[in-house]
Amino acid sequence: MRVGKVRNTQFILNNWFLVLIAIFAVAGMAQKVLLVFGSVLWHEFAHAVAALALGYKVREIELLPFGGVARIDRLGEASAKSEILMAAAGPAASMVLAAAIYLTIDLTPANEYWQFFYEINLMLALFNLIPALPLDGGRILRAVLALQCGYGKATLVVANMSRAVSGGLMVKVLYDYWFFQLLNLSLIIAAFFLYVAAKAELKVAGYRTMRILANKKADLCSRGYMPTTHYTAMANASVRDVVKLFEPERYHIILIVDESYRIRGSLTETEVWEALPVRGLYAKMGDFL
Repeated sequence: MRVGKVRNTQFILNNWFLVLIAIFAVAGMAQKVLLVFGSVLWHEFAHAVAALALGYKVREIELLPFGGVARIDRLGEASAKSEILMAAAGPAASMVLAAAIYLTIDLTPANEYWQFFYEINLMLALFNLIPALPLDGGRILRAVLALQCGYGKATLVVANMSRAVSGGLMVKVLYDYWFFQLLNLSLIIAAFFLYVAAKAELKVAGYRTMRILANKKADLCSRGYMPTTHYTAMANASVRDVVKLFEPERYHIILIVDESYRIRGSLTETEVWEALPVRGLYAKMGDFL
């Protein structure tokens, strides 16, 4: 259900969220559920504000039964530094709100609910800082690694960490069930979610890398300059291996040498991308000259 717009950002209440509110209201827990989703809304709103400040358009903020999502246009083209700022905004906002609540707990008459509100925001911040995709901590770590080794490899590293976290959560579930006969459904859902999400991130990593690099030419034209990295490649080297080295934050120039290490020519990144649809990823660098 669409509930309104703020500066062209549509706010949506998922139908299942409304059903959940109704169920908990009947059970006498509506206040706590509203506090949870108020916290989630605050968290997602912080992501949206950061995106707007960086020049991105936020289409929607939707509250779901188990969290929320801010849908940001051109997020797949964001630089590593921009992604760090947008991802960090959510946990930072949750921590600030948790700190404000903690400092005023003793001043409120509804102490139980205020304590619950504090714990939810603290948990929301800490959970999202886990270095696993698609959580904020995983996005921050991937962006930091992308500055060093490229987006594709960074995604692979963090996706494997996500699988490890997912496995760790399942070990915790089995441990609790074996020794205490407790079955934690929340951890099972979280483990499944992280595993599936990591797999999905790997599928789109190559596509997003291509989009980032394809937009670099326009960025260079608009800014007039860009940091540059030079590589030297053998003429018989696969272009696939060289393209993997390209980074979103820099422009690349490749010097091509033969087996005697004599210079055969040079290629700009733009020339490589323009010839790639014709030559293919498994062509040799010398074929691009």
